[in-house]
Amino acid sequence: MIDLQRIAALIPGQWERVIATVLLLAAGFVVSQLWAHYLGRGDVPAERRRLHLVWARNIIGSIVLFTIVSVWASTIAGFALSLAAVAGAMLIVSKELLLCVLGYVYLTFVRPFKFGDVIEIGSVHGRVIDIDMLATTLAEHGDTGLPTGKTAAFPNALLLTLPLKNTSSTGDFVLHFLRIPVPVAFARDLARIEAAATEAAIEATKAWQAQAEAHFRQVADESFVELPSGRIRVFWDFADAERLLLCVRLACPEKMRLQVGQDIFKATWQALAVCSPLDTCH
Repeated sequence: MIDLQRIAALIPGQWERVIATVLLLAAGFVVSQLWAHYLGRGDVPAERRRLHLVWARNIIGSIVLFTIVSVWASTIAGFALSLAAVAGAMLIVSKELLLCVLGYVYLTFVRPFKFGDVIEIGSVHGRVIDIDMLATTLAEHGDTGLPTGKTAAFPNALLLTLPLKNTSSTGDFVLHFLRIPVPVAFARDLARIEAAATEAAIEATKAWQAQAEAHFRQVADESFVELPSGRIRVFWDFADAERLLLCVRLACPEKMRLQVGQDIFKATWQALAVCSPLDTCH
């Protein structure tokens, strides 16, 4: 362990630095609170206000941290040899902490996602509402894509070890895959079911279909990546012997995915309702 007697002997001669450290921490806290109060009084949208608050807090925290380290630099250097005795244990304890910091550096330079994006990493899925040096916090989304009212945080170290999905990477429009289970008993009338799903998808997306296709072409040109056109595609997944899956791929605004999926699902099953698995559809 660190020589506590040596620390006690050194602190009485370091009161100026102790006072400076306390003042720096207090100043950082006050500036953060004043900035939050200033943003709360303005007419800035809530999402943009949250973004400004997060980045301002991170910048203020970094400045305060580096300034405190500078104030105590000579003292820290004086304890370097004393820390050698616990270096092995500290390395084990600080491994995850170091990985979190490296994950934040990776996030800062690579930018796999930004504030407000909807991401999925491991079992966590939701919209990014906070990013700091150690962790990222999400407003959790359920299986339906709607917010659950809960928040989920994951350490930034996971960015270095787990694959990340960013469902907002294409901007205003996203590609949505809808899977509708169809009993095998209805296999005799696949063409009718497919036509009903296609018609429902066209009706649900007609307000923005042309705009979505132009958007995907623009994103592909700007990012030099070949992206799907955004046109509606309907196809079948027959991997399961007990049921068929009717798959519909379409482009829609990210916040409209649930509503569009519900509309297409209901219209397709309305078509199935007039069919009997024992009789031919009419």
